[in-house]
Amino acid sequence: MKQLQTRLTLIIFGIFFTGWIICGLSIWGLEYNGARKDIIRKAVLLLDTAAATRDYTSTQIQPQFDLLTQDKSRENVLNLADKNQEVPEFNKVTVPSYAAQQILNQLGKTKENKGYTYREAAINPTNRKDLALGWEVEIIEYFAKNPNIKEKIGERLDLISGEKTLYMAKPIQITKSSCLVCHGKPENAPPSLIKTYGSENGFGWKLNEIVGTRIISVPTVVQYQEAQKSVGSYLLAIASVFLIAYTTVLLIIQKWITKPLDTITQLLEEISLHQLERSQLPEDKSNSLSPLNKAINRLLISLNKALEADKK
Repeated sequence: MKQLQTRLTLIIFGIFFTGWIICGLSIWGLEYNGARKDIIRKAVLLLDTAAATRDYTSTQIQPQFDLLTQDKSRENVLNLADKNQEVPEFNKVTVPSYAAQQILNQLGKTKENKGYTYREAAINPTNRKDLALGWEVEIIEYFAKNPNIKEKIGERLDLISGEKTLYMAKPIQITKSSCLVCHGKPENAPPSLIKTYGSENGFGWKLNEIVGTRIISVPTVVQYQEAQKSVGSYLLAIASVFLIAYTTVLLIIQKWITKPLDTITQLLEEISLHQLERSQLPEDKSNSLSPLNKAINRLLISLNKALEADKK
């Protein structure tokens, strides 16, 4: 009976372990996809925030600033030259790209959003800090070759932090002719911009041209760690339920199957040794093998009678 119980144990554990692995993989897939969706949802929100910042700066800040400044045309430069006044530095806070990057990167310094970065990279930017890196150049070229695609999502290893990040990128396309005032021909650009950044970079852009990309990078380590913890909790709960169920089933098997079969085995051994006088099985109604015990007892009675008849 011990061999039978051992085999049953191995079979039950084998079935459980297989199901446990399958459940773990399924739960991990669900948790991973859920975490990824949460990351993408937040990346979309941040990109939309950056776009709103750009629009607000373009439609609200710039017009108000233009009313206050005199540096709007080449005529102002002549006036300043007559008065022997120096051309002022370019006020970059009115640039939509600069405003969006400053706000989003300031947000990334908070504890809740630590590691979040936002960049507006271009192949030919006015500010060399916005010069596209190798992988950003690939994204810009991808958008240029596929103008109908408005979004690209991927994962990469951040070489600075050493953490895996999910990025969402959207193209920067010149859709307004007002952008060409600062990025068309150098001679048409504000003198303060030329003074601050020079006349070699950030010019020659064309209408409807894809010149760069807006990229939000979101660290994935926190969300994926939370997903792993959830999977571990689920698997621990499943294992606990299995151990409780297995213990219960084992006790039932021992009480209703193993012990009665042990009794029957002992009885059969006594019969084989011709010890039939006291050989009887219990006929307890609560015993699941009670019908079998009754049948064996009747058989023993008949066998005893037959042996006694042979002796006479």
